[in-house]
Amino acid sequence: MATKRKCDATVPAEESDQLLIRPLGAGQEVGRSCIILEFKGRKIMLDCGIHPGLEGMDALPYIDLIDPAEIDLLLISHFHLDHCGALPWFLQKTSFKGRTFMTHATKAIYRWLLSDYVKVR
Repeated sequence: MATKRKCDATVPAEESDQLLIRPLGAGQEVGRSCIILEFKGRKIMLDCGIHPGLEGMDALPYIDLIDPAEIDLLLISHFHLDHCGALPWFLQKTSFKGRTFMTHATKAIYRWLLSDYVKVR
């Protein structure tokens, strides 16, 4: 039977080792998925979605709480509008200059699905 190992010493975390997680949407709601991760001087945005029940600027994540020029990387997890619907606005209307990554499947259908969404909206 395996025994549990005990930690011999506790090493305090250095401030540079802290991970800051800042939700800009989807905190306690469905939609508007957007989270900023800050670690070792780098900032990563996870998703940039819209809230499906709202319109216009109200549907966007709370981008006004950050400086988009400071974001190094934007990762889109998958193509659902609540995870990437605000991406065209974010790329065209903000000072973001970082790189954007998404799966090949998401990239393949991204433009078509967004154009359909705009027609319906």
